[in-house]
Amino acid sequence: MLVLNDAQAMIVQNLLTKMLINDTYSVSQLEEAISWFQRSDERVSCPFEQVWSKNLAQEIVKALREESQTD
Repeated sequence: MLVLNDAQAMIVQNLLTKMLINDTYSVSQLEEAISWFQRSDERVSCPFEQVWSKNLAQEIVKALREESQTD
């Protein structure tokens, strides 16, 4: 099983957030994150706390609302 450390988890969270809200992100960070998930025959366990998931969902909803208001 692959376990991401806190720094890796933060990078993945930031990348996913930026992708979901169509914000710019670093291609090098994306490539690095992809390499973490390409290890063969390993499952991924990411130490995201429930609060982070909630915050991510709130950021996405906020960004979507702001985008719909500007259209």
